[in-house]
Amino acid sequence: MLVYAVDVGTTNLKTVLYDESLRQLASASQAATYDRIGVQVEFDPEGLFRTVLRLIADCARTAGGTAGHDIVIALTGQAESLVLSDRDGGAVRPAMSWLDERAVAETDDLAGLFDPDTAFTVTGEPFSSTTWPASKLLWLRRHEPNVLARAANVLMIKDFLIQRFTGLAVGEKTTRGFTYLWDVTRGDYWDAMVDACGVEPATLPEVVPAGTDVGTVAQAVVRDLPPARSYHVNAGALDHFCAMVGTGSYRAGVVSESAGTVLSLSMLVEDWTFDAARKVSFHPGLREGETILFNGADSGGVALEWFREQGLSGMSYHALEGQLQQRPPTTAPLFLPYLTGLNPPDFLPNARGAMLGLTLSHDRIDMAYAVEEGIAHLLRRNVDYLTVDTVREIVSTGGGAESSFWSQLKADVCGVDVIVPDEKEATCRGAAALALVTAGEIDGIDDVATLSPPTTRRFTAHPTRDRVERYAQFENSLDRLYRG
Repeated sequence: MLVYAVDVGTTNLKTVLYDESLRQLASASQAATYDRIGVQVEFDPEGLFRTVLRLIADCARTAGGTAGHDIVIALTGQAESLVLSDRDGGAVRPAMSWLDERAVAETDDLAGLFDPDTAFTVTGEPFSSTTWPASKLLWLRRHEPNVLARAANVLMIKDFLIQRFTGLAVGEKTTRGFTYLWDVTRGDYWDAMVDACGVEPATLPEVVPAGTDVGTVAQAVVRDLPPARSYHVNAGALDHFCAMVGTGSYRAGVVSESAGTVLSLSMLVEDWTFDAARKVSFHPGLREGETILFNGADSGGVALEWFREQGLSGMSYHALEGQLQQRPPTTAPLFLPYLTGLNPPDFLPNARGAMLGLTLSHDRIDMAYAVEEGIAHLLRRNVDYLTVDTVREIVSTGGGAESSFWSQLKADVCGVDVIVPDEKEATCRGAAALALVTAGEIDGIDDVATLSPPTTRRFTAHPTRDRVERYAQFENSLDRLYRG
């Protein structure tokens, strides 16, 4: 048995081919493309599907062919991007990316229709957002009612791929909370929100647990795939949650950090109870009865990339790393990484980025240090807020994890060891593992770590008085500038 793990990322589309031992046989990727007009961000879902077919073919060629093998296509990736399809699986309009921010008025209207605490209790999402399909669907109801009326299926992007491969309109449970249409606690659609958005309930897909085998690939599609004995499709799970499996961080007490453009944190929790005052997104886990907490801060690696371009004239990350290693840690200014405004856990509407304590003695490397430290402070703020459980370690993946200096800085700031696996495709590895578990090739998620495990680097935390004082200054500055 072989598994093609398909990761529908925001920036890149990736496909990785694995064998039964989770040994990587081939990989292929292509940058995602979008049509942008102001705040509107759309893409061609059929074109995306054809790209996935091409990446699968590329992997098969690299691996020397897959004829004679039983194949599973396991899907993972982003959740929120919205696709409307007809009964034959064809898109009735361009897909609306989660990056699309046209539905501001509709987001505000939904926030006015539903008490925020009630909506949080139901959906697992602390706030209404333009990101969620619910807001976009209300926008379509008002601005493109004829298009919405033609839709036989209201899907997210992973659902659309399932439909194109199998002909079945099927959604997967770990992505549902990101629709703002789903009652996470009951495990069913939230009728009141569905009605408010003008959606016909019959157009919403059946929802299955993570890792479900949803059936065979339609013969019309098999003809476009590399020769194989059989093809099945596995529903996979949300990309962040698959990455937890891929890195061995799907364990209670371990925070999984995605150190990319957005700073994202996921954590499996035990004996969790809902607390309306703790604004942390919660979702069903990969196994029955489990809960995963999730937070995402827009001002993650994008803040460092901004400063690298604007303040360092495009200096390479490698060169910056060498410069930072030579800097004493307590002489830099203090940076509040709120360049995009709202960040969890504070969600301060008036917050902005700020560089504090600048003097004539500071140079651009001092400020680069401040930016990396500021994001580390934001990480600690979210780790501390995520759960009352003890956090034993942070497992870090993504572009930011490649920096040894930054990983050590995060460990020291958070007072928790940071583990960096040597695994570039943790999300795909996790999706493949779920498919192998479902197929009976692996006994369970906990056994994934024994199969072709990636090597890891451990950055041991060395919290100091200076570290504690600088974090206290960060919190105090945030309070004084933006609270009240």
